[in-house]
Amino acid sequence: MYLVHLTIAIRGGTSLPADIKQVLETNAPDVLEHVSVHSRARPHLAISLFLRAASLDEAEKTAEQIWERAVTACPRLAEWTLLSAEVPLLPYDLE
Repeated sequence: MYLVHLTIAIRGGTSLPADIKQVLETNAPDVLEHVSVHSRARPHLAISLFLRAASLDEAEKTAEQIWERAVTACPRLAEWTLLSAEVPLLPYDLE
């Protein structure tokens, strides 16, 4: 399972649709386990997708595809720009 963050920025003056979680879930393959919207994240909004995938690369590509499908299904999302679809990599102090 991978946690992938979609980082998105608005191009217009609209807010994210209230049903964004449902829109993403509806347009996702069966590998999507959970969606969490972080509307207070700065400088850009973040959406977390928990995905079952065989690799990190596959998870990131799937997250991007989910966003693209959601934009196609929900024209209101066209005012938002996907900046990244990445698994957050955290450094560990091994000492």
